[in-house]
Formats: sequence, structure tokens, C-alpha cells
Amino acid sequence: MGGECIEYGRSVAGMPLLAVRVPARRRGAPKVLCCANIHGPELVATEVALGLLAALDGGVAAPLRETAEVWIAPSLNPDGHRRTFELGGDAALSRMRTNDRGVDLNRNYPLPGGRARRTYGLPGAGSTRPGEATYIGESPLSEPETAAIDRLAREQGFVASANLHSFMGTVIPARVTDRGCYRHYQRLCRALSAAQPMCRYRRVANRIVDVFTGEQEDHQHHNLDCWAACIETFSVLASFRQHIRAPTTFWRFNPRVPAPWVENDVPGLVAFFRASLALPRPTEVAALLTSSRTGL
Repeated sequence: MGGECIEYGRSVAGMPLLAVRVPARRRGAPKVLCCANIHGPELVATEVALGLLAALDGGVAAPLRETAEVWIAPSLNPDGHRRTFELGGDAALSRMRTNDRGVDLNRNYPLPGGRARRTYGLPGAGSTRPGEATYIGESPLSEPETAAIDRLAREQGFVASANLHSFMGTVIPARVTDRGCYRHYQRLCRALSAAQPMCRYRRVANRIVDVFTGEQEDHQHHNLDCWAACIETFSVLASFRQHIRAPTTFWRFNPRVPAPWVENDVPGLVAFFRASLALPRPTEVAALLTSSRTGL
């Protein structure tokens, strides 16, 4: 495969933050990023990311290397991952989901310019209270984990990013309000879903009714000019079929047998990336829309 393992930073506890770079088969190819395990209990997301890495070597993802350099960061939150297993997966989400400073890393990214945080009491939208499962931290990118992946993204200039979570069985693209990008995200999500052989994930998005909460995909789209989406692997229905009452929190978020979900989601990721590579950058789409309105 010729991949290269790169340490792009360190966690709060000093654990290495690792990414694997798999070069494209041609020089100067655009770059895409697959991230996982930003929340400690969501191990199946790491399994899918590693499945994508394996599939780049002669598997279903191999054609992606013809057009893109692929970066895979299988665990954005190694401290939360470690703590989840130390606790036997049986603890409150606030103890397993966060980093070692108790920060929900997926609420610690900067909001798009000029936007204010308005949660309207929505569950999961982000809390300013330490100890909560969605505590946003002292300031955007205050955590070494988010600062490191942001720095890597700025250095590499990724065209697209798939951020893997569990367990909703959905695709949640970056929140956009302009029609051009919204339509493109519709197409990207359809491409991902159509390529999934077992369980096709539905898109969750609304151009009007939504809020910015400091999530990774919103930051990547609006601040880094990157097509980005949260992919919630493993479905709610499958989780409850597995356990009506899960024995631990961990088993609510993860399948007992990850392989079918890896096989389901890797082709979808490949389709998402290939469709993203065919698009101009988000800022170019917005500029074209503005030009068509003004007649320039």
C-alpha cells in the first residue's frame, strides 16, 4: 500500500494522535480525510475507518487512490477511548464521551464567522457547564485534540472529510443555508446511501431549522472550505434488535459483530469521496450562485 503513519499531535494525557496517509497513484492529487472515534464509546466508527484503510489495498476502496490521497485518523479522542475500556463501557456518557478535561471534542470547534451559539435547549447542542456530556470547553479549539486535527487540515487542504460516529444510522452533512451547497450535499448523501449494500442511511438536514453547535463538519465546511459530513454508523433499530436493554452504555453504541457494518459503510465512504472530488470547493459554489443572482 505504501501508507505512512504520522503523529500529528498529542492528547491531553500525552497519547499520540495518529493518522495514516495513503498516497494517490498520481502526483498532485487532491486529499480527503476520514476521522473516527471523536467520542470515546463509539468504537465501531474506528472499525469502519480501519476497514476503509484495509480496502484501499486492493479492496473496494482501491479505485479511490487513482484520484485522491487518503488520510485516515482512526481515533481523534484516544483518552476517551482508553477511559471507556477502563470503565468497562459502563458509565455515564459524560465520563466516556469526552477527553481528559471533560470536553466534548465535537462541540469544541469554532462556529462559522459571525454566528452565535444558540442552543434553544436542544438536547446535545452543547453545554457551557463542566461535567455535562456535551461540555463545549473554555473556548473553540481549546483542546489539544481539536487544535491538532484543525492544524493538520489547514496544512493539507482536504477537499472532503467523512467524520464517523455511531449509532444513528444517518448522514448529517454540514449545516448550510445557501441553496447551491445544500443541493450538492443532497447529491453527496444520495451517493453514499446508494452505495451501501445492507443498510442505507438517510440524510438528516434542514436549510432553515438547525443550529450551529461547534461540530467538526460545520467547521470544516465553513472555515476550511471542505465538503464534510458526520456519518452515524450502526442504526438505532439494529442497536435495539441486538439489546432491548443494553447491558452497558458501550453496547448501545456498538454492534457485537462489526464486520457487516464495515462492509456496509466502506463502499458508501468511497462513493461520498468520489462524488466530492467531482465538485468545486464550497466557496466556489457559493460564488457561482452569487454571480448568477447578480448577473455578473
